[in-house]
Amino acid sequence: KNTIKINFIKFKGKEVAIVKGKIVASGNSSKAVFEMAKKKFPNENSKNITLLSVPKEKIAVYIIIK
Repeated sequence: KNTIKINFIKFKGKEVAIVKGKIVASGNSSKAVFEMAKKKFPNENSKNITLLSVPKEKIAVYIIIK
């Protein structure tokens, strides 16, 4: 299994899209963020784009295991 560690501090209160363990898009709307990610990675299967809503408070470092 792959373990990916991502620091979300600068994305407080934002929606983010993660592809291959890296944040590739951020914004205020999940739909817009997903569309930005698809534009950057048009050949990537939609199932491989992870969307997260980052809270404004109590930021943590998320660990994604795939």
